[in-house]
Parts: sequence; C-alpha cells; structure tokens
Amino acid sequence: MHSVLLIFIVLNCLLWCFQGQTASVSSNHPRLPMPLHSISAEHISKDFYYAIEKSDRSKDKLQRKLLHFFENLQKNLTMSTVLSDFGKSDTSAENYIVRIHELLKFFYEASNVFEEFSNDVEKFYEASKNSSHALLLKLRQVPTAQPKYVKVLLTNYFAEMEFFNIMFSEIVNDAMEYTVGTLTAIQKIFFYYAEAQSFILHNWKLKLNLECRELYVDFLQHHSAKIFECAAGHNLELTYDVYAVTKLNVKYIMKQLEFRIQRLFNCFIFGSYAIQCTFLNNADRDFENLFIKLAELEMYLDIKTKTGLVSVLRRRRGRDADEFTKADSIIDKCLLNDFPRNQISNRLKGCFYNF
Repeated sequence: MHSVLLIFIVLNCLLWCFQGQTASVSSNHPRLPMPLHSISAEHISKDFYYAIEKSDRSKDKLQRKLLHFFENLQKNLTMSTVLSDFGKSDTSAENYIVRIHELLKFFYEASNVFEEFSNDVEKFYEASKNSSHALLLKLRQVPTAQPKYVKVLLTNYFAEMEFFNIMFSEIVNDAMEYTVGTLTAIQKIFFYYAEAQSFILHNWKLKLNLECRELYVDFLQHHSAKIFECAAGHNLELTYDVYAVTKLNVKYIMKQLEFRIQRLFNCFIFGSYAIQCTFLNNADRDFENLFIKLAELEMYLDIKTKTGLVSVLRRRRGRDADEFTKADSIIDKCLLNDFPRNQISNRLKGCFYNF
C-alpha cells in the first residue's frame, strides 16, 4: 500500500515539473500563431514551366528545320538538300522553277520558325521575371502577428530578396535582349532574302533557256549559302548557348527561391522560430550563393556576347528605340547594299526580261 502511494506521489511530482518547465519555455519563447491552413510547398507558377517547355519545343522545331541545310553547308557550301540534283537528273525548265520555288519556300518557312522561337523565348524570360516577383510577394503572406524583433528580421529579409529580384530581372532582361534581338535579326534577313527571290521571279521574269537557268541557280546557291552562314552560323549557335545556360541558371534560382519561401513559412507553421528561423538573423548570408550565381551568369553573358555588351545593353535600355542594336549589326553585315541588284553579274542581268 505504501509502495503504491509512493509511486503515485513521484509521478505527480514529475508531471508538475514537466508542466512548469513547459510554461517557462513558453513564456521565454511565445509560440507564434499558427495559420488557419497549411501552405503548399509549390510556389512557382505552372506558367513558368509551360513557358520553358514551349520555348524548348520551338528550339527543337527550328533545329530540325535547319538540320539538313547545315549539313550540306558544312560539306561543300551547296544546297543539295534544298535544291536536290540540280541539273543532273532533269534539266527541264519546269524542274528548275520547281527547285527555285522550293528554296524560296524554305527561307519563308525558316523565317516563320525563327519568329516563333523568338516569341516563345521572350515569353519564357518574361515568365521568369514574373515568377520571381510572385515569389517575392509571397513573403507578404507571412502571418503579421509576430513579436517586434521578428518583424524587424522579416523586413530585412524582404529587403534582401527584393534587391535580389531587381538584379535577377536586370540580368534576365540582358539575356532576353541579346537572344530575342539576334533571333529577330536572323528572321528579318531570311524573310528579306525570300522576298528578294520572290520579287525576281515575279517582276524581272527569268529567261528559261538552259544557260540562264544555270546562271541564276549558281547565283542562288552562292548567295543563299553566304547569307545562311552569315546570319545563322555563329550567331545562331551562340544564341542557342545563351538560351540554354540562362534557362539552366534561372531554373536553379527559381527552385532556390521557392525553397526559401517554404522554409520561411515552415517557421511560422510549426511555431518554432528559435530553431527553424535562424537564417533570418543574417539575410545577406542566406542570399550570398544566389548573388554569386547571378554574378556568374552575368559574366558568362558578357564573355559570350563579346565582352561588355551586356552592360552596354543595360545602359542603353530605356533610350530611343532607334539606337544601334545587336540586331542592326547582324542585318547590316549580312544584307549587302541594295541586294540583289548590285550583286548580279552583267551576264545574269541579260537573262531577265525586265531588269
């Protein structure tokens, strides 16, 4: 009987001590209010991922469109894929006209695909900036009934993320201006060249004797290869690289921002600020790696787009739209003065009824 009573007294003492200790901890670190609902761990808009998928599909479509042209261009600077077996199996006038129209159609279609890829890339970059800003606004959803010192830390953290968002948007703008500008320039060149071919066929009226057909085909082969290589050679490969590296870095940064937002919400969901939220004490350190990532991306863009061009683009942003741009330089370089009139030989000029 005495032993049972002793056990009962000991258990009561232990329970009393535990309750007192809990009360002491609660008084020193008051539990932060729980939100009325749990917060999803997915904070990045589906539009962001859809924009990536769509721009990737457009890129693949463009590469498929240009694939065979590239291969033949690398071999002999000929267009045997587009103008297959020219003058070998069938030298009839009808066959030449069909092949010439095939080339014309190729440049029109390629121009459309360039425009599609350019539009989708621009939408991806805009979705990236919008998603980053949306994550910034998520911070405002943190419960407001916090101790004063917590509010101060949250304000500092918000300011650091806001500054990061500004820098992120600036660098995304840099990549967008270069990528979209270059793609737009190539698209304009391809379209202009297709229009020039169409004008020649419909207005100058080619004489269809064998000598004139061969002279005109040689002219088309030479200038098509030259314009293709000038516009879509190094410029396009560089644009692919800039897009791919920027996309990779943006996806990483977005996931890191999402992680930080969810981690912040977890602090207040579980009410354990002292344990869960120590990162708030040093917002600079928490964003340090992300700022380093941005700096690396900016350096990459500067190097790949001819050192310093990105910074120049940023300084020019907001000025008059008619200023010199990368797109202008590509067009001026690849489209010769008064093409095609000034590039046609005297022999070929005699092959047109209305030159």
